Amino acid sequence: MAKNMSNNITPPREVNNFDVLRIVFAWFVVISHSYFLNGSSISDPLGWATNNYLIFSYIGVKGFFVISGYLIFQSLIRSRSLVEYLTKRLLRIFPGLIVAVFISLLATYFVYPKKDIPYFLNPEIYSYFLDNILLFVSHFDIPGVFENMKSTALNGSLWTIRFEFLCYLMILAIFPFKSKKRIPAILTSFLLLSLVVLQLFFSDWLHSINKPIQMDLMVELASYFLAGSFLACLNWESLAYKQSILLVCLALILVAVIFTLDRLILIGPLGFVIIWLGKRKSSLAAWIHKTIGDPSYGMYLYAFPIQQFTIYFLKPSTTVLLVSSSILSLLLGILSWHLVEKKALMLKGYFLKAEKK
Repeated sequence: MAKNMSNNITPPREVNNFDVLRIVFAWFVVISHSYFLNGSSISDPLGWATNNYLIFSYIGVKGFFVISGYLIFQSLIRSRSLVEYLTKRLLRIFPGLIVAVFISLLATYFVYPKKDIPYFLNPEIYSYFLDNILLFVSHFDIPGVFENMKSTALNGSLWTIRFEFLCYLMILAIFPFKSKKRIPAILTSFLLLSLVVLQLFFSDWLHSINKPIQMDLMVELASYFLAGSFLACLNWESLAYKQSILLVCLALILVAVIFTLDRLILIGPLGFVIIWLGKRKSSLAAWIHKTIGDPSYGMYLYAFPIQQFTIYFLKPSTTVLLVSSSILSLLLGILSWHLVEKKALMLKGYFLKAEKK
């Protein structure tokens, strides 16, 4: 049954497991990067257990996109105008990103090699900042920095943010029909099916398109985003047989892992399992909501540079790197939420008032 799309009143933020899951998914990315960046392996414990069919960062990134698709679709439906929707999206992504890139560059000053070009006169520093906050130019390295390490990237996690933002723009096509009862669900399922068909039958063509973005990655990540969006079209509370569907999805994921089936089969089952878990309530979710807020985006933004600087200065074991970067990224994520992201979101009312004038 399609959800009633006519209510434009923003409800209070629901206390459920979505914040918990986002923290877990951010940590999954930290796990995979700990093994990769420290040079000990190209995989991680989940990869070893599944013959590299799945790794923690794969689930982490796809999980982020499923949850984002679910929540952002609801935000689109509640928005009274495109300006309101885009204002919320811009305030959610860019303030935290700008501050994280800026802080990473400040820290880079202390590992910048002695070169003919002084740090503050090096155009690479400024182009790195602009390229990463403008999203659509890949710029991971600053020449000479981390050059003897396994990865020379200052923050290799930023690549997903451009695809996230493009997904925000993609579902704008649904906005004119958001008040209709069933059309949003039909359009979302049509978009999702189209992307699956592209991956099934036109994968070589998708891989051949690398500019202005890598099209194969865009289509893959957008599929998970739309899986979350489609589930947002349903009246979850009255959806019948959720437990049975959950068991079927878990069985499909297990079969896919055992027989190494095409990962396309995971989109629906993984999406459903994530939303099923996210919609549930727990004492942990209530505690996180009350005390630390939503540090997951900050964790994701800061974990990679934390790991790079830790390796550069301390050369730790993979276990020490994992533990230390997990703790530090969580702390910075909490600070980012309270000092930057949450305050930026409070500006929403100011911008929307300016729109009405």
